[in-house]
Amino acid sequence: MKDLQTRWGIVGHEWAVESLEHAIRTKRAAHAFLIAGLHSVGKMTLARALAKRLLCLTNDAPIAQHSMFGDAAVVNEPPCGECRACIKNAKGVHPDVMILEGAPSRDYYTKNGSTAPPRKNDREKRILLVEQIRDMEKWLSTAPFEGSHKIGILRRFEDANEAAQNAFLKTLEEPPSHAILILTTQDAGLLLPTIVSRCQPLTLRPLPVETVEKALAEKWGASPADAELLARISGGRLGWAVRALESPHVLESRREALESLNALVRQGRAERITSAGGLAKEAGELPQVFETWQTWWRDLLLLAHNQAPRVTNVDYMPALEEQAGRFSDEDIHKALTATRAAARQLAQNVNARLVTEVLALHLPQG
Repeated sequence: MKDLQTRWGIVGHEWAVESLEHAIRTKRAAHAFLIAGLHSVGKMTLARALAKRLLCLTNDAPIAQHSMFGDAAVVNEPPCGECRACIKNAKGVHPDVMILEGAPSRDYYTKNGSTAPPRKNDREKRILLVEQIRDMEKWLSTAPFEGSHKIGILRRFEDANEAAQNAFLKTLEEPPSHAILILTTQDAGLLLPTIVSRCQPLTLRPLPVETVEKALAEKWGASPADAELLARISGGRLGWAVRALESPHVLESRREALESLNALVRQGRAERITSAGGLAKEAGELPQVFETWQTWWRDLLLLAHNQAPRVTNVDYMPALEEQAGRFSDEDIHKALTATRAAARQLAQNVNARLVTEVLALHLPQG
């Protein structure tokens, strides 16, 4: 019989999988889940796995149909990965699963050779709109097509505008009996407290470097050298590491983000304002840029406290060592705090140019 992690198809995050499995088996699972964590740490992978677990048809699916709300006994070990429901979930075509998210950035469509929907700018494309929430409400109001549940997954819910969050709150307060709702977010603090309080929280932490390295080599066929490097620079985010392995663009974007940061700290105030304006033109990329910058400042703190083995950006070690010797602990702490604040403000839809300019002026100079 397959072990729990294998059946769920999850690398790491054992505690989260075990918690969800236990909640389902003991009929204590909530009707809504909130999965929080860093970009690419595994939130959507876990959300999809939970949907697959709940809809599996193994042995007529007594668990999937009744274990959360009824008294049926456990007959087998779903998700089986082989039944009609599991196969449809794997292909992303199960009729009882709906995924909502703001449209990806223009860059996404350029790379995939398709046309973006009619929204004004990259920032607007990230926003989850009230109309989308209402579409899901209508979908949830009807009976399931094949299974016993309808599962709505709302990705990056921090990007939902206020009207959308308020509309969704009504659904959370009185959901249909067959509805299971799964929200993902990088920061639960960006959501309405009334939404957070109505969900079962799961906060995913970065995986150990060794876990990422092993998964890259065994599941994705990475060479030992690539697996080791990508595991280190991923910061424990397996999703990011896999994309970096499969697409050179991911590493190139990281390189550009780190080079822009190192250029800023060498510039004067006037130059920084100009550079910040250029960065803000690609507002859709800024959340990832700021996240990459945070890894840099964390690495400097680690070096300042003789923790070199824990550094993430190992391929930039000479530059890190040079700055660790030049900037004070106070400088580094201020830069990290300012970058975190900028990322949070951006998620709250503060003007991208203003956020970037203020951050640029708060970075140390040298």
